[in-house]
Amino acid sequence: MYDRIKREKLAFLEGGGEMGKITREKDWSGSTMGPPETWPKSIKPILSLLLNSRFPMFLFWGPEYVCFYNDAYRPSLGKEGKHPMILGMKGKEAWPEIWDTIFPLLHQVRSGGESTWSENQLIPIYRNGSVEEVYWTFGYSPVKDEKGHIAGVFVTCTETTDSVASLKKLEESKNELQLAIDATDLGTWDYDPIKKLLKTNHRLKSWLGRSENDHLSFDDITGSISAEDKERVENALQEALTFHNGGKCDETFTLVNSRNRNKRVVRVVGRAWLDDAEKVYRFNGTMQDITEQQVIWDELKLKEERFRQLVQNAPIGIAIVDIDDFTVKIVNNMALNIWQKKEDDCQDRPLFEILPETKAGLKPILDKAIDSQKPQIGTEYPFMLDRNGVMAQGFFNFIFKPVVDKGQVSEIMLVAYEVTETVKAKFELEESEIQFKNIVEQSPIAMAILSGPELTIEMANDMMLTHFWHKKPEEVLQRSLTQVFPALRESQYVDQLNSVMQNGRPISRKDERIEVESGKGIRQMYVDYSYLPLRELDDTISKVMVVTNDNTNRVLTRFKLESFSRELEQQVLERTEMLKTANQKLQDSIQRLKNTNDELESFAYVASHDLKEPLRKVQMFMERIVSHEQETLSQKSLQYVSRIDNAVDRMRTLIDDLLSFSKTGRGEAELEKRDLREILEQVLDNLSEKIESTSTQVNYGKLGTAQIIPFQIRQVFQNLIENSIKFSKKGQAPVINIASKEVKGRDIEQKSINPEIDYYRLTFSDNGIGFASENSEKIFEIFQRLHGKLDYQGTGIGLAIVKKIMDNHNGWIRARSKTDEGATFELYLPKT
Repeated sequence: MYDRIKREKLAFLEGGGEMGKITREKDWSGSTMGPPETWPKSIKPILSLLLNSRFPMFLFWGPEYVCFYNDAYRPSLGKEGKHPMILGMKGKEAWPEIWDTIFPLLHQVRSGGESTWSENQLIPIYRNGSVEEVYWTFGYSPVKDEKGHIAGVFVTCTETTDSVASLKKLEESKNELQLAIDATDLGTWDYDPIKKLLKTNHRLKSWLGRSENDHLSFDDITGSISAEDKERVENALQEALTFHNGGKCDETFTLVNSRNRNKRVVRVVGRAWLDDAEKVYRFNGTMQDITEQQVIWDELKLKEERFRQLVQNAPIGIAIVDIDDFTVKIVNNMALNIWQKKEDDCQDRPLFEILPETKAGLKPILDKAIDSQKPQIGTEYPFMLDRNGVMAQGFFNFIFKPVVDKGQVSEIMLVAYEVTETVKAKFELEESEIQFKNIVEQSPIAMAILSGPELTIEMANDMMLTHFWHKKPEEVLQRSLTQVFPALRESQYVDQLNSVMQNGRPISRKDERIEVESGKGIRQMYVDYSYLPLRELDDTISKVMVVTNDNTNRVLTRFKLESFSRELEQQVLERTEMLKTANQKLQDSIQRLKNTNDELESFAYVASHDLKEPLRKVQMFMERIVSHEQETLSQKSLQYVSRIDNAVDRMRTLIDDLLSFSKTGRGEAELEKRDLREILEQVLDNLSEKIESTSTQVNYGKLGTAQIIPFQIRQVFQNLIENSIKFSKKGQAPVINIASKEVKGRDIEQKSINPEIDYYRLTFSDNGIGFASENSEKIFEIFQRLHGKLDYQGTGIGLAIVKKIMDNHNGWIRARSKTDEGATFELYLPKT
């Protein structure tokens, strides 16, 4: 009981990967926090969130800022640094190199409760054997205790060292490019339009294909302009020579070398100087060779176009909105797909006119991005969306990045992608894991799950604990396999398990001989076992399932048969010729039998041989007793002998029935026309002792005659009667009423019922404890129990078998009940 209470108190530390395991296994008794079961309630949900999140998170707790962190934060600590020693350490001792930097922020949050946010902040830390310069984007938020006081500081953070380094390199490249542009050689000219004189430097002459001593006219320059640019540039020059334009000229065009016809892209920046009479007396300027820049510019334009196409076709939704009424300026295809809108319906329209259903959840986030000028990040965030006229909840990861211009937010970039299917899959996976664990725990086959390189025992069902390990759960769970069983350290089994963990290939062995040690000594067993890899969502292997089945009886029986077979070998050789045809048929049968379940083969063999043999001996010796001692036996003893003989007959009938049931997978059992009352009375006779010991009263009349599989219907009746006795009220004798009525199939509201035939409605009612009406379907599911194992014995299979048998008969069963008002089961059984 103490261990169970302790596990419940520590439930908030479950999961969490490596850090969850380290936190659970750490000895906290010497720390300022004390044992985890004594920690305040306020820290438990925040620690559960932190450990199970895939986003980097850190927690400073209490006045001494005790440290906690998760697996996602772990890589930021490096390979040789603070991990894992800072877990549970005081903040000042854990971060001495940056305490002067972060303590004021922590103190600000603890004292005033005001959250902080920092982007690309340089905070050097000790990791990988030295102090490294590390940049961070992080936020500090207060965590309040049960009284509303601030007890801790919650940290969400992302290391941005690589991004900052990239920005620095980009800035350096930009400066270098600017320096190159400033240092570019220029061609110059100075033209006197009155005297028609032109002066140029030698660089301009060389571009025109002239020597340094050549005399040029202004027409020589305009004559070298390429044909496609000539008219445009001449008009621009003419415009520059007019008074109203101010005489300025800035044109880019292609210049053709008159000697080698090489082309050069140049930028001309000039000015015409005018006198008081508004006549141009001078026109001069510079000519810059921008051929390379033009090539770069063309490439940039191409890259820009490609970038636009990339954004437009990106697999994540991207949109840009202004801050006035959040009007959509840019929206890509994926965003339109998420919104289920067309571009014409969204462009230049307010966001909340397009998606009014998102305003309640989305506007506060956008307002916070504007007010804080910081990106707002969400993971698996729920939004309601109108999709094809139906309001549906979707889950999204998003970053809303404000665009800051001159200290003010001008626009917000919305980047999001939908993870609805992933979230649903995660929920389904969690549910599947619960169901999987329930199946493992209730399986009649021994199963265990081992995790991690240490082969930690994460789960072991009752069959494994009691039949093979002879241990209690608290002696094995969360402990290494070799720690619990030291003798396995040098065995092949540990190597096999490690092999499965490493390469993901399952290992199976048949009829393996093992020795099992228990309080009664060492016992030899023969088992089938399989080691199966359990894969995570990312296809990594972190666990191995061990499945073991005890075949000792079957193997020992096989050894006996093999010995017996050797003795008969000579006789078999003599009859070989006679049995060739039969042997061929036998081979065909063996091939079909190989496809059946091993468990069914074992059971069928034991039932047909080992169980029948004792019955034959019991009956034989009882006949001898009656034959030799009849005169000395009392009348009462003879009655007992008669009852034993009847019990043997019933046992033999039961074995034959079970054998028939085991063969149903290979063919349909034969239907027999039988009186249902006769079947019921056989069941009552079989349960006579239980009925007498519990003072049970069973009331019934005529039930009718139907075509049935007798032993299956006997099992149905027996399960229902035993259920009524088992779930009777304490201190009150069970009363069971059984009635039958013919009904038409068309009057039964159930899809599986054939409306063209007649049915018997058999009603079993009792005065027991009943069950809640909402469980009327659940009780027919296999392994489903409505009561604890300590309250009522059973496996939760009985009613599932009843339902299966009714399905086999093309019938139907349903249950009606209320708590403490008894239960009623209605069976609809076809007459034919």
